[in-house]
Amino acid sequence: MNTLTAVPDAPTTHRGGRWWRLAPIEARLLLRRRTTLLGVLSGPLVMIFFAVVLRPAEPQGWGALAGLGAYIGMLISVYTTAATVFTLRRESGALSRLRTTELTGPGIVVGTGTPLVVVGVVQTLLIGAVYVALGAPLPENPLLLLAALVLGGAFCVAAGALTSTFSRSAESVQFTAAPLLLVGSVAVNVLSTGVDGVLRGILLLVPGTPVADLVGIAWTGPAVAEVAGVPSWLLGLVVTAVWTAVAVVGAAARWRWTARG
Repeated sequence: MNTLTAVPDAPTTHRGGRWWRLAPIEARLLLRRRTTLLGVLSGPLVMIFFAVVLRPAEPQGWGALAGLGAYIGMLISVYTTAATVFTLRRESGALSRLRTTELTGPGIVVGTGTPLVVVGVVQTLLIGAVYVALGAPLPENPLLLLAALVLGGAFCVAAGALTSTFSRSAESVQFTAAPLLLVGSVAVNVLSTGVDGVLRGILLLVPGTPVADLVGIAWTGPAVAEVAGVPSWLLGLVVTAVWTAVAVVGAAARWRWTARG
């Protein structure tokens, strides 16, 4: 007589499928660290100060200021914070310890960066609410605004991850992040003056700069409808997506889970 022995099913794991559980943990860690929290808050406070002082008289002025505020705020609050956080996690060994869990490498990076994307979107919306209270018109295209903020946040996190691979310590991030901060800030300031032609096309190719233009378009309409026959909003989305992909590929190629010896 044959007997059948029940064999229990093998346990299944879902690697990378629970990155969303890491995101709230990272958010709490982000709020606990005072220097990181100060970096997150400094961008919005600076742009609100400028709005209070300048108070543009024309709608287009508010749109340019909103775009400038979104980009500068994301550079300071999301990009530099992401670079600092990834560097700190690598220095402390947290990244290598997370590698022993069910999370995949991309899941760890996404879970760590997601709170920063949320911070970038929320802070820009709060800045916009203050602008409206100061006399700015409501955004003409909320969907484009949201798309620009989410894509811009993703770019800043990816660029921050790439920058962290060049940073030996959290203190060195201020130097490794400086090139994009300086070039991006200058490009966005020039772009906000309403330049046209070849110069505008060149400025929109600077990493992340189209985010400012997209926010301005979403707020009060495009100052310049087309660039070389391409709608400004479409060019902005494509260029930002391309730079995000470049940053992701670069970070993946140089990524280290342990601190440099």
